[in-house]
Amino acid sequence: MPRRSRQGRPVALTAGLALAGLCLVACAPRPAPVSPAREEVWAAIQPMAWRYHIDPMFIYALVAAESNFDAHARNGEARGLMQIKPQAWHTVSDAPYEPAVWDWRRNLETGIDYLAWTRSYLHQKGKFSYPALLAAFHYGLDFAEERGFDPRRLDPPGNPIYRELWRGNLRPVPPPQSQGGGR
Repeated sequence: MPRRSRQGRPVALTAGLALAGLCLVACAPRPAPVSPAREEVWAAIQPMAWRYHIDPMFIYALVAAESNFDAHARNGEARGLMQIKPQAWHTVSDAPYEPAVWDWRRNLETGIDYLAWTRSYLHQKGKFSYPALLAAFHYGLDFAEERGFDPRRLDPPGNPIYRELWRGNLRPVPPPQSQGGGR
């Protein structure tokens, strides 16, 4: 005789129903989280930028160039607002890459931490400039270092915002209050 639960149902049936319920909940489609408004991104950048003495408008423009403010952007291994790759993530964070990379605030914070780490490395080498920082962030530290951190030895990305940053214009994207807000 099969074992019975307190409700009188066979235990195997109760376990099967519970498992089916868990599968339905786990497999049900979820609405995609909404990307943050540009004002939220700008506000989140401010304290981190000042902490590391990195121009906040440079970071804001980098987010625009990398992901167009899409927290769910994906390009190869790169993810989120800052388009961080796993190697860069693990350079500055002990948190697991997935799923944390999809939290836009954590992505932004880790991306800025990586910018600060890279900036420090460039200063140690006597090679810091914003275009060199941009090249190391975009192409990877090793690739940029093999070329002496000289942006002239690297092809600038085709994105017009990137091209402006590459030329040394740190402010090609006005912050939200300059645009009257909005997306």
